[in-house]
Amino acid sequence: MSTQRELNIQRAHAVLDWNRRHLKHDAVLAEADITQCFAQRFVVEPNGRHYEANPANYLEFINGMKASMTGIEYQIVHTVADEESAMFDMVAHISHTDGRSERFVAMLLMRFDEHGKVVLWKETYLPAP
Repeated sequence: MSTQRELNIQRAHAVLDWNRRHLKHDAVLAEADITQCFAQRFVVEPNGRHYEANPANYLEFINGMKASMTGIEYQIVHTVADEESAMFDMVAHISHTDGRSERFVAMLLMRFDEHGKVVLWKETYLPAP
């Protein structure tokens, strides 16, 4: 039987898999797709900013972000988890329709509710050297 910690690691990997499938310019998304991983109300905190999110406004944000993306891939370096959260130290690789490629070093903390949905997405990322 999985511990809650192991379950949260699995959930966090599932969210990254969701990103791999959906963060592409040609992926069609609906609010129902957002609720596969995210709660009805959640917080997004990228690089110190704070946003109250829901499936509708997050869908709008995601559609804008992925407009030029052909894909995203993650290289997990370290994983830490507890009873509520999982955190990845990772490198993210983003490719774009114009041939550009970006690489970021990132720390991503995901906190989950009792249904296994993300209620906090806190990420600090910097362009990789």
